[in-house]
Amino acid sequence: MKNIKAFRVQSIMLAALLLSACSTLRLPEPLLSQQTVSSPPDIKYNIRTGENYTDIDVLIYNVAGLPWPLRKHRTKAMALIGEALLKARHDGEEPDIIMIQEGFRKGTRHLLENSGYPNWVRGPETKDWAPKFSPRATPQFIKGRRFFKGEKAVKIMDSGLYVLSNFPILKKVTAPFYSGECAGFDCGSNKGVLWAEIAVPGMPGYLQVFTTHMQSREAAGVSFERSLTAYNLQFDAMDEFVETVWTEQQPMVFGGDFNSKNAKKRLDYISDTSARRPSKRTELVKLTQHYCVMNPNICEANLASDGSAPWLDTQDWQGFSSGTRVKVTPIKILDVENYIVEAAPKIKGKQTLSDHGAVWVRYRLSWYAVRN
Repeated sequence: MKNIKAFRVQSIMLAALLLSACSTLRLPEPLLSQQTVSSPPDIKYNIRTGENYTDIDVLIYNVAGLPWPLRKHRTKAMALIGEALLKARHDGEEPDIIMIQEGFRKGTRHLLENSGYPNWVRGPETKDWAPKFSPRATPQFIKGRRFFKGEKAVKIMDSGLYVLSNFPILKKVTAPFYSGECAGFDCGSNKGVLWAEIAVPGMPGYLQVFTTHMQSREAAGVSFERSLTAYNLQFDAMDEFVETVWTEQQPMVFGGDFNSKNAKKRLDYISDTSARRPSKRTELVKLTQHYCVMNPNICEANLASDGSAPWLDTQDWQGFSSGTRVKVTPIKILDVENYIVEAAPKIKGKQTLSDHGAVWVRYRLSWYAVRN
């Protein structure tokens, strides 16, 4: 009887999700390369160092764009987020680059249309294929898959990842995680990584950016041990992917929902992986929240957490790495608390645009001019 009831619940959920996924038209993605420039950066010269430099603002935002019945009234919220971004644009305060997570709902088109960003790309889509398992997946993990937890169902949502830019987007590369290396209800979405190369006007070379959304814990509906195994498998897959596309000569910024808040075992695995595979690239990458707290004379930090390690109190991280010619330095970071908007629908009992805050970082890109 218990299994029959679970089957009915699962069937209703899947039918509702499929109906939601098909109910709204998706905005066609612009072709690459995208060459429009909006709000060009101001290139300045530092007499003291002899460097050219410019400051750009990068925002990451999990917009909670889950479809009904997982979330209600999110199409309206997507439109309001787009309107808030457009208002910031009219005030001359919009971020230059935005990385979005959980843009699953096809109503995300309202965000894209309303925001005013001329260039954008989408992450892995529902139909994008990936092998089911890597050699790292154990027989125990594979055997433990459960239909009633959605682990044997087809992908019914895309990755929910987007990059929006005021500057030209030259190229994108997407990589879904191995399709079977997920846990619980997370398996319904084709999570992965979105990588983009962006031409910052006046800066030599290009800026590499990537965003991701990794395995959840409580929301997956399975044991923490199983979700941890899936998380570790996804982290290894992301690590491998980044190694194949990252060009050390070019600067890089990343951001996303790493689902690691107060998750010591997940954080330990990330640290242990870096220790097991030491490389120049590992040493080059820095977590922005950590850098700003440790370097208050360089980076102004206004973070929601007042703890000594605020990067452990959030799911949402940004990070960076300098290139061989262009140096990246965070100079300001701001946790944008959940927007309280009177017109916003309630989410988790609060009248906010999302159940996540956004993370806003100002990076200084600096380089020496080439002399003839």
